[in-house]
Parts: sequence; structure tokens; C-alpha cells
Amino acid sequence: MTTFYRIPILLPALLMVFMIALSSKAFSQSRENSVQYFQYWVEYGEKAQQPGGLHRMNVNLMRNSLYFSLGQPMPMQFQCQTDGTINRAFMPVLAALDLAGWPGQLSKDAVYALPEDERASLCRWSLTVVFEPESPKAVPRELRLCGADNGSSPKRLAFEAALQGFFLPQIEALRASTPRRLESLYWREKSADSRTAYTLNTDEDGVLTLEQRLGKKKLRMAVRPDITKDLEALIRDFSLEKRHGFKAVSEQGNAFTLQITFDTRQSIEISGHDGPEGMPPDFGPARAALLRLLDEALKPPVMSRTLPQTTLEELFFSVSGMALGERIRLYERMGKDGPVMVLSRGIGNDSENHKEAVVDTSFLSALEAVLEKHGIRGWNGFRGRPMMQVLDGEGFSLSIRFRDGSTVAASGENRFPDTYKDFRIELNELANTVLDKQE
Repeated sequence: MTTFYRIPILLPALLMVFMIALSSKAFSQSRENSVQYFQYWVEYGEKAQQPGGLHRMNVNLMRNSLYFSLGQPMPMQFQCQTDGTINRAFMPVLAALDLAGWPGQLSKDAVYALPEDERASLCRWSLTVVFEPESPKAVPRELRLCGADNGSSPKRLAFEAALQGFFLPQIEALRASTPRRLESLYWREKSADSRTAYTLNTDEDGVLTLEQRLGKKKLRMAVRPDITKDLEALIRDFSLEKRHGFKAVSEQGNAFTLQITFDTRQSIEISGHDGPEGMPPDFGPARAALLRLLDEALKPPVMSRTLPQTTLEELFFSVSGMALGERIRLYERMGKDGPVMVLSRGIGNDSENHKEAVVDTSFLSALEAVLEKHGIRGWNGFRGRPMMQVLDGEGFSLSIRFRDGSTVAASGENRFPDTYKDFRIELNELANTVLDKQE
């Protein structure tokens, strides 16, 4: 095996030792200063010595955010916004650590350039620290260390243990106080003769969609947004986060997989089967409650509401080329009491600029009148393109599906149907009559 990582060139090695000595001294003098940026990642090869079976760790602390992840044997991820308190609290911990004399130090390029066959026997690591600008002049603004060893370096292992000892309690406290949003859910189960899958996620317009696959049959529908609150309650009631990482391989083919992700980069992943020791404790009732919740989201057990009378099934109108862009959408969604028609409007990609409201027959009738007034059915097939290439301006896209099966599709860039301007103004004014009430 090549061992160049153990014998650095003399001059860079001497320079590295000198810088680490200065840095260690500077850390001891800067306990009251704050860290602007801290990043440490480590990855243990399959044949390297792995402390406690750890495969990898990644810590990324910035002025206003924290990201922390661990690999097997206890996989976890967490990300949230912070106010700088953790940075200041972390400085004394960092100052007390010994960063001198770590074996196997290399340049960052050399670490990434290690051949694949050598990585399996190595532990690769990288450390970067950047101090706040107001730190005393004696403190170096940056410290960067990279290297590779066999996984048994005492000083580096003590450093990693200190990181976990500091950040894990911080994360537990942040989890309890940081709001999180469920981003997606995936459930799949299969046996020798059947397959079932559910996929829940949110599109760019903030519409929560649930898809069900039963064999070759597929049903996809917008569902009520508060189903995520019901799912959070289910996760809490059945302690599913404590089951994260459970994995049992099925030899019979009757296997299941559950994957849930959050905007905090947290996730829950559980996979197993119906055989002996194939499920986490008490997972059977959780599984039944989850499937019942997903089924009822697509078809409530008692539907006391019917759709308002309208010729419209779906409408989507977008305008591009503006500072942020704008999208107006009318769609059907399944609520707790039955189907409803929903109007939504999004500006740019910011969820704070997204509004939606359930609309009634009177609104839909007014919308149909606007479409009729401007002869929207006659727009079908319109494709407006400028005679010469234009680098700015405005574009639009319109698609409508009616309940009789007919459709309208039109688009343009700096060329529009004759009544486009008036239609856009009247559509926005009508949308405002219901969306402004949501503020």
C-alpha cells in the first residue's frame, strides 16, 4: 500500500507544525472571542479503526446557522438557524482542545486525491476555523487542517468526542425550541404478489400532494395542508424518531420502507418486514395509524361537502420576467369533509409570499365570467414569440382544464393575445377579493 500520507515533504511539514503551535497558543488566548465559521468533517473507511462504529461526522457552524450530522451506527441530521449564542459558547471548548501534532496531515487536495483502494483503510478528516473580524490581532483569522490516518489518532479522537459532547446537548435543546416543517413522506410495502406506495410532498407553489400507487393503479391528489400536523402527532405519539435507523432485511419479500424528511434536515428512516424481529417495538400500531391517515386524506370516511358547481377543474396562470414572477392557481383539494376548490398565489420562491383560500360558487362564477369576457377559449394554441431576440420583458403561461374534458394552453414572450393586459388585471383583482382576507 502506498504510504505517502505518512511522510510529508519536510518544508510544508515544518510550516504546518509552526502554524499549529501558533494557532494552539492563539486559541488559549481567545476564550472570549467568537467563531465566525467552524467546519469539521471526518469519514472512516470500511477497514479503518472506527470508534464506536462511527462511519462519518460533519459539523458546520456559521454565524446564523448550524448543521450537524452523524453516520452509522446512530445516523442523524439536524439543521437550524441560530443567533450566535452557540458560537460564543463553543469558543472555550475549542480553546481547550489540543490541535497540535495530529498525525497524517496533508493538503486538502492530497486528501481528496487519495486513491479509492487506499481510502477503505483510512480515516480522512478536514478542519476549518474562521474567527470573527473583531478578534485580537494576535489570533489568526483562519486555521485549516486536513489529513488521513488509520483511525486511531488519540488527539483527533478526543477532539471528535469533545465535539459530540458539546453539540449533541445543544441540538437536543434546539430541537425542542426550533419549529420544523415536514417536507416529504414516502411509504412502500411489497410482497410476492402486491405493491403499495404513498408519496407526500410539496410542489413549488406550496401545494401538498399525495400520490397512492396500488400495483399499476395510481391516484394523485392535492390534500389538506394540516395533514402534516396529524403526521407530526403520529410521530410523537408512537416515538418514531427513536426508531430512526432501524433496518431489517426480509427474506420472504414482504418488506416495508418509511422515509420522512423535514426542513431542518432531520429525517426518519425505518425499514423492515412482517417476519420475526422485522419491526421496531410497537411499530405495528403506528403502521396501521399511518396507512389509515393517508387513506383518509385521499378519501375521508364521511364526506359532508360536495364541490361547488363550476365548469372549471384546474387553472394555472404564471407571469415571468418580473422581479419575482407570479403564479395563480385554481385546483381541487381533498379536505376533511370532502373536496374543495382552492385558489393560491405565489410570488417568487419565498413561502412567505404564498397565499391560498378555499373559494365558493360565487367566486367561481365570477372567474368563469372573466374567462368568458376575454374569450380565453380562443387563446388555445397561442404561442407568442418576438420577431427579434429580446433579453428582457415579460412572458406568460396559461393552462386550463374544464370538467367537460376540454383544455386551453397558451404562452408568450413579449407577444400576447389582444385582451391579455385587461385579463391579467381583472384576474388579479378577483384573486385579491379572497386572498387579501387571509392576511
